[in-house]
Amino acid sequence: MVVSFLTDKSTYTKRGLIIAGIVLLFIAGGAFYLFHDDPNYVENYIKNNPELASMHVSVNGEVIVSQESDVKRPLASVVKTIVAIAYANEVVEGTIDSEERIPLDELEKYHLANTDGGAHPAWLNEMREAGKIINNEVSLQEVAKGMIRYSSNANTDFLLEKLGEASINRVVEELELENHDPIFPIVASLLAAEYINDQHGGGLSNQQLEEMLQSMTLEEYRELAWDIHNVLKKGGAAFFDGTVSIPMELQKIWSNRLPNATVEDYGKVMGAISNDTATLPGGEGILREIMEWPMELHASNREKYAHFGAKGGSTAFVLNQALYIEDKNGKKIEVIIFTEGFNFIEFIKMNRSMNSFLLKVLNER
Repeated sequence: MVVSFLTDKSTYTKRGLIIAGIVLLFIAGGAFYLFHDDPNYVENYIKNNPELASMHVSVNGEVIVSQESDVKRPLASVVKTIVAIAYANEVVEGTIDSEERIPLDELEKYHLANTDGGAHPAWLNEMREAGKIINNEVSLQEVAKGMIRYSSNANTDFLLEKLGEASINRVVEELELENHDPIFPIVASLLAAEYINDQHGGGLSNQQLEEMLQSMTLEEYRELAWDIHNVLKKGGAAFFDGTVSIPMELQKIWSNRLPNATVEDYGKVMGAISNDTATLPGGEGILREIMEWPMELHASNREKYAHFGAKGGSTAFVLNQALYIEDKNGKKIEVIIFTEGFNFIEFIKMNRSMNSFLLKVLNER
């Protein structure tokens, strides 16, 4: 519409130019508001929406900010931190080998195109450019690193299979995360509606699928996710063709039913990693190599911090961040933020400004 207006010769009258100017100013103003990096926007959202936002900040083990810290919220990809801890434990125990070569085809079983924001393809591109893919295989350690840095869902569900459900959920118990839900496959649960529809011969409406999913208990839903996961690991699942398009109503059910926990729980998790108590003895360095990707990403982080580890997580309805830092003087800070319940504009604003808000929080401590 704008292009048609500007290319219309009648626009270039005095009146037309004024109208064109107003239109362009309106568009520019809207774009500036939408994409302007504004840490105060995040701060105000958290303060003004306690029913939708939780925040935990601790400095040297002392909690200094605690807002709705005991409220369970969807974790999204923040939950992958627990998988990383379980991975480090099993490497130490010798039950897995961090240098084992993993065929990319094994990871591809759990990859759904266009559902991860390009995370898995981006990780694969980095592996190729770095020469780390040999004979179409990559090391298990790189798989774990890709799960955290790039947030590959395919890598995550592969590791869930490799490590086993019991090993991963044992971390929750050992770290005494009292409000943490059991962990189950991310990709498989995303396919729940497709799978149910196939099991009923196809043709179910979105409303019918929504009602069926909502009627399931969380335990039944988790069991369904593991059932679908077991189908995927065999390869060539008949109920989908490798891609999936999920209506927002069904995405919201998936997002809400992902493992939930509190910011207090993840204050414990990040504090344990920072204090080298999250893993079995000997696993600290393995875990830090996976979690401290921000130290590799920016030279400024290496100049300012001795350690910096982080994991974010988001869906269309959730935006979370969990991080720990240790500065050059030994001061340790953990910041955990879980937010949800956005409309489209709020999500863009929050996503655009979250990093600058986190930096503001760290600089004020």
